[in-house]
Amino acid sequence: MKKKLFAALVFVALFASVACALTVDDIDINNPNTQGSEVTLGVNHVGATTHPYQYGCAAFAKLVHQYTDGKVGVTVYPASQIASGAKAIEFVQMGTLDMCLESTMALENFVPEDGVLNLPFLFSTKKEVYTVLDGPVGEELKKFAENYGFKILCWMDNGFRDISNKVRPLTKPEDFKGIKLRTPESPVFIDTFTQLGSIPTAMAVSEVFSSIQLGIVDGQENPSSNFINNKYYEVNKYYTISHHIYTAEPLMIGIDRWEQFDDATKEAIQRAANEAKDFERQVSDNMVERDLKQIKEYGVEINEWTPEQVQVFKDAVAPIYEKYKATYGDTIAKIQEAVKNVK
Repeated sequence: MKKKLFAALVFVALFASVACALTVDDIDINNPNTQGSEVTLGVNHVGATTHPYQYGCAAFAKLVHQYTDGKVGVTVYPASQIASGAKAIEFVQMGTLDMCLESTMALENFVPEDGVLNLPFLFSTKKEVYTVLDGPVGEELKKFAENYGFKILCWMDNGFRDISNKVRPLTKPEDFKGIKLRTPESPVFIDTFTQLGSIPTAMAVSEVFSSIQLGIVDGQENPSSNFINNKYYEVNKYYTISHHIYTAEPLMIGIDRWEQFDDATKEAIQRAANEAKDFERQVSDNMVERDLKQIKEYGVEINEWTPEQVQVFKDAVAPIYEKYKATYGDTIAKIQEAVKNVK
């Protein structure tokens, strides 16, 4: 009980420290206001109600309602209430769901060009990530999505991914041999972990916990917030701070739905998305240190790769870049150039 209370107090403090950056008095994460709206948009995400996604989507809902003078409301559906992964994006494409906050791993199945963001060790810091996503490359990736029927309003944050399992610590590429790992629905992820010698299995987030319990997989890889919120500490003993892949979370709406709004409304919705993005990123960033403390408290064994170990893993997955060069070549070069200039 004391641990839970301490974690809650820490989170409140963290949330308070970022809330002041938002231009609204308060964010009701449980019941975004849609009262009196002429149009209500539904947005689905896979995170729990304590996940940064919920804070970002609730902020978006609040700001949309405010900036459209109450004409447009947003109902938030957390924890995959409607769908998750590729299925949620398919619903947006079909028009049966207005919006979703989903991963680039799932989006890759619909917008192949945006799969470039899933390459291993593409980024080292959040500053590199945000420089790329908020710059010309990010705009180009948004344009690719429009060709397939999606309007990406912004890139929210899921953070750098780490690895957990119930077999052994992962300190060198050889340790991955035979480890059954759940991965997202992404060819790049599957190829990356196959290259390392593990046995990757793509499945929805909602299936992961029970699959580890039943031995279908030995572990998974996700940012620390997902490890905490999905209680993987109950089924995985080893946690590796690998930061092997960064996960961007595009907030997207179907193009056909988007075009139903006039220019003023579009501008208001976009403004809300931009501000909610900044807010969600801050919440996500501030949660990481708290998450790692909690993971230790749960008795999970943590090991963190040194820069030298990271380089060994980079060398081990170099063939992945060769394999996807033809698909992403131009964009890879643009990202690497942008990252090189980040101080």
